[in-house]
Amino acid sequence: MSSKIEPEGIPPVGPLAQHTEGWEVLERLRNSDQLKRSAKLQELLQYLCRRAWMDGATEIREHEIGVAVFGRPEGYDSTQDTLVRVQASQLRKRLEKYFEDEGREEILILEIPRGSYVPVMHLRQAVAAPALALPASATATPALLVSRWQVPALVSLCLALALLCAWLALRQPTSRIEGTTLRRFWTAFAPEGTQTTVVVADSTFSALQDMLRRPISLEEYVARTYRAELDRPHHSAEMKDVLRYLMERRYTSLADVMMLRRLWISGVLDPTRVSVAYSRDLNLRNLQRGNLILVGSRRAIPWVDLFDNSLDFHFAYDEGDRNVIVHNRKPRKGEFTQLRLENPTITGTVERFSVVASLPNPSGGGNVLIFSGQEMSGTEAAANLVTTEASLRDLVNRLPPARNGVPYFEALLKVKHVEYTTQSYEIIAIHTH
Repeated sequence: MSSKIEPEGIPPVGPLAQHTEGWEVLERLRNSDQLKRSAKLQELLQYLCRRAWMDGATEIREHEIGVAVFGRPEGYDSTQDTLVRVQASQLRKRLEKYFEDEGREEILILEIPRGSYVPVMHLRQAVAAPALALPASATATPALLVSRWQVPALVSLCLALALLCAWLALRQPTSRIEGTTLRRFWTAFAPEGTQTTVVVADSTFSALQDMLRRPISLEEYVARTYRAELDRPHHSAEMKDVLRYLMERRYTSLADVMMLRRLWISGVLDPTRVSVAYSRDLNLRNLQRGNLILVGSRRAIPWVDLFDNSLDFHFAYDEGDRNVIVHNRKPRKGEFTQLRLENPTITGTVERFSVVASLPNPSGGGNVLIFSGQEMSGTEAAANLVTTEASLRDLVNRLPPARNGVPYFEALLKVKHVEYTTQSYEIIAIHTH
């Protein structure tokens, strides 16, 4: 095959990450020249994807396929009847041809490995070039579109290599972060034997809201009803091209990548009991099981809204100047009721807000940790706070004592950064829950 699917060192995309975008790839495959004239191969591929992505099957047997897809009786002998193997072989060849030719611009490649019937998805080796190209139907260059529509958040799309960066970062040798306070906090957050899901930001969703200059609710996010924007008559063709581009792409923040690296190398979590999920691929069932780490503001992870009623520090986003107002819902004596940091008029040190919140999972089945930064540097500072012994010790010393671990808390940070690189941060308020 001319376009290598899985270069050494790049991991396959996990089941959660492929759940939504995988169906989009599947739909394009079903309508491709390779499969549109073969109803049985379409049915076979759709069945295998449904079993893997919806049922979570890690093994799909030949006999099962013969009965479910090709109408063979329950008692048929698959060792004598080779229909499934022949059809699967044909399907593999057509998938390869599609991704070599008609689907050569696809970022994710779907294949059925030989010796298995479980479909998997991989990043194409040359992931950067197609990821940064706007649709061919656009009537202006990407640079002109960004300038015209004034979308600062589109800069984040350059992070299409974030998954690759994360993989490379995790391979770098470094010293372990150790400390009594770290062990105390993280042992209580993720007790031995429990599962933890790290949810990374949907950065293109944040950019989409910047383009539309309006917030998109969690309900719209889950139901994908925001796609109706593509049918709005007041949007120009150029605008719709950019909106469509953002809706179809999946990028995360470099801050999330580096936070994952810190969690990995610190040893605070058992890597065999940690999974990473993209915000767009979650559902309510995922949020009710085990421990959760949500990395990003509600503009990038709308699921944060589910916990908003439990938070004292509420971030309100001003769509006009893209700034944040922090409302203190339960001010302690001498505390602020509202805070706002103005955007600077010259390049230099910038101040932003960030929140670290430790909460119980509403289902009672685990704990929740939220890193909600106003910008990338804020998210980075929030993650550093609970993965650095000295910083976490300072925070814990300001909390009331707890019999086991650390009490649930919420800390508001003021972060100083220069060109999105964190210089320092301070805790300006702490509330316990």
